[in-house]
Amino acid sequence: MFSRLVSLLKAMFGKMMGHFEDPEMMLEQTYQELQSNLIQVRQAVAQAIATEKQLEQQLQKNKDQAATWQNRAAMAVQQNNDDLARQALQRKQQYAQAAADLEVQLKTQKEATSTLRQRLTELEGEVQKAYTKKQVLIARDKAAQATTKANEIMSKTTASGALSVIEKMEQKVSERESRAAALQELGGDTLDKKFKNFEGQVDIEAELMALKGQSPSQPKLIVDGGSKSKEPVLIEASESHASEAIEAEDVQEVDRKD
Repeated sequence: MFSRLVSLLKAMFGKMMGHFEDPEMMLEQTYQELQSNLIQVRQAVAQAIATEKQLEQQLQKNKDQAATWQNRAAMAVQQNNDDLARQALQRKQQYAQAAADLEVQLKTQKEATSTLRQRLTELEGEVQKAYTKKQVLIARDKAAQATTKANEIMSKTTASGALSVIEKMEQKVSERESRAAALQELGGDTLDKKFKNFEGQVDIEAELMALKGQSPSQPKLIVDGGSKSKEPVLIEASESHASEAIEAEDVQEVDRKD
């Protein structure tokens, strides 16, 4: 149980280390941090602008109030009410002092807002550059990984992979082809071939004898002496022999009768 837990922890730690060493993951994490900072700066700028507008509104109100109490003091003087005029002038001074304080605060706020705006512009440029750089680096990393994998495959294939097997088989097939050609050449002078050559020679001799008039198939010329016709009769040799045998049998039969 303890060994399984240790193995599991090692596997998880190795996986985490692999993620930390992954350039794509590190770039994405860094870019997300920049995006988070950009969002915070934007929120700060928005808050600064809102504060600046609030100060402007308060400043304007205090100025308006100071002007109003100034007019009321003048009205009190016109009515020969110096006491009321003094109270109006005191209220007018309070608003004027508040307006002066707000002007100082507003000036400071505007400077802070301007600084934040500038910082926001710079950060937006940095984030854009980081995004472009991130995309380029990720593409380069993927290309490098693909090249490395291809080189590993090519090295394995060249060393002892499919190409090596194919080359060996090609050599073996060539050897078999050469052996088959040699056997065919050695087995060409067979008895069948000798007879074919002999038969060819016999055919040539037969044609030569036919040209000379000595063909064994040519019929012999036999003259029948007992025939009254003066023209010779062509009789096959086999037919003349058969007639001679018949005549001999007739003579023997006549002798037996006598």
